[in-house]
Amino acid sequence: MRVLNFTFLFIFSFIFITNSAFSQEQLTHKKKIYRSPEGKLYVNKDLPIYFRIATSDDDEAESFLLNPAPDSKKYANPMYLDTEGYNTFRSPSKVDTVTKKVIYPLEDIIYQMYSDSRAPITKFSFDKKKYFKSANIYYFGEIIDLKFSSSDATSGVEKTYYSMNGAGYVEITDNLKLDKEVLYEIKYYSVDHVGNAESPKSIKIKIDITKPSTKLSVDTDLHENIISPRSKIVLEASDNNSKVKKTVFSLNGGTVYNYNTPIVISGLKEGEHSITYYSTDNAGNVEAHKVYDFYLDKSAPLIVDEFIGNTFIANGKEYSSGRSKVKLTAMDNKAGVKEIRYSINGGEFMEYTKPFFLSKSGKLKIQTFVTDNVNNQKITAIMTNKSAISYVDLSGPTLGHYFQGPNFNSKDTTYITKDTKIKLAAKDDASGFSRLEYSLDNESIVDYEKAFSIGNDGVHVITYSGYDFVDNSSTNTFTCVEDNVGPEIFFRFSILSNKSKNIDGKTYEVFPNHVVLFLSSTDSSVGFEKISYSVNGAAFKPYTSLIKGFTTDKLYSIKVKSGDKLGNVSEKTIDFYIE
Repeated sequence: MRVLNFTFLFIFSFIFITNSAFSQEQLTHKKKIYRSPEGKLYVNKDLPIYFRIATSDDDEAESFLLNPAPDSKKYANPMYLDTEGYNTFRSPSKVDTVTKKVIYPLEDIIYQMYSDSRAPITKFSFDKKKYFKSANIYYFGEIIDLKFSSSDATSGVEKTYYSMNGAGYVEITDNLKLDKEVLYEIKYYSVDHVGNAESPKSIKIKIDITKPSTKLSVDTDLHENIISPRSKIVLEASDNNSKVKKTVFSLNGGTVYNYNTPIVISGLKEGEHSITYYSTDNAGNVEAHKVYDFYLDKSAPLIVDEFIGNTFIANGKEYSSGRSKVKLTAMDNKAGVKEIRYSINGGEFMEYTKPFFLSKSGKLKIQTFVTDNVNNQKITAIMTNKSAISYVDLSGPTLGHYFQGPNFNSKDTTYITKDTKIKLAAKDDASGFSRLEYSLDNESIVDYEKAFSIGNDGVHVITYSGYDFVDNSSTNTFTCVEDNVGPEIFFRFSILSNKSKNIDGKTYEVFPNHVVLFLSSTDSSVGFEKISYSVNGAAFKPYTSLIKGFTTDKLYSIKVKSGDKLGNVSEKTIDFYIE
């Protein structure tokens, strides 16, 4: 059949629903057709298609709806495109438009269009700006331009839209400049030339150009800017946006350290010091360096005693009468005197406010206790039958520890067992040793009364402190490893057994009488010390070489003992039969 030359007109029906520009709801985009500048025709794949024929390419020319063949009627008027992308419609045989004759060889006339049902893909970028991301929020320490790029595989991107913090969607025509220190919640999507709209995506961005703030405080013993060796410096940093990344400090312009726990300053020399500190947030904002100047006062006040009243000297020693008074004067180099107390013959300490009488006769012992405003303390003893004595005690007791029972040293590690006792010791040549306390594996602190054992395998850390009568302290820490497990025993026959024998319901491996038995042992901690064995209940003897000389047709039971250098012993029994 000859097919006449004709022009196809495609009518695409669509529904257009308007949408308010003042809503965060995604805009409604009509499904449509689009002819590109290159002349390609793109059709939204969801649209119905109708074919019309006309005898002129004039848009106003009369056209007629084509009816399909009977067997296609169910699927036409309308019809839908079945293939994504390139589609064709054909008419058999090309005809010369002048002569109206068929062109040979025969070729189809092809009408083409592109079906498009896939939405574009939109991406964002920050032009390589550094950021910190937390809880799906991007934090920037500077003003940024937010860029969007989109692509579409078929008809191409028509427009890209965005909604800022709940506002209505508007078209993106340039980069979005984010220059305010607020939380931006931006939703965005693109639509292609035939009305396929991408599902909205969202991004949260916080511009953080505010620097963190660090507060310094002194934990205990603070008077003006004077602190004691017991004081600790505490740094507390805060940031309301991207949060604090780290806080650093340096003492006296030295090494810069990360701050994690309160700063201990007892190791510094007495005198003027400074600490420089600042914080950085996760967006890269750096706080201006802050400096705190302080004086470390390690010295207790100096106390001077004098007798007021009748005194006399005999045999080179000064004695006072019952009418004499004791005057106490305290001086402090920095923080100032806070309090003076005194005790007579071990009695209760009383606050000193003015000179006092010695109301008792004989040998008298007067103790004075003076404290400055940062709680540095000193005890002084005065004997009435001796010249006045000033005594200053600023050091803690001397500490030591010992192991009683099984122990073994390897390099710098001491190994013990559950039977090992740990003994702590201390002495003080000044105010005198008062008490000991210790902590095992960073658990609660307990008073030390007598040697103790641990009773748990593994590495253990013991920290102990000794105190004198003015509460000066010294601390020591040591590590030991408790091992209560004997060595592991291994054995191997020189021949592999290829059969077994059942005796009284028990199965034994069977070997020839020329078999040789080898023993070995290993220990995971202190090491193997010795190994011994017993054959069929005989006395144990040291294992020095291989075991051999077995008798034919005999059941053997060999018990093996292995001990480590701490005396931990393990046992193993080897049962077999010699044929």
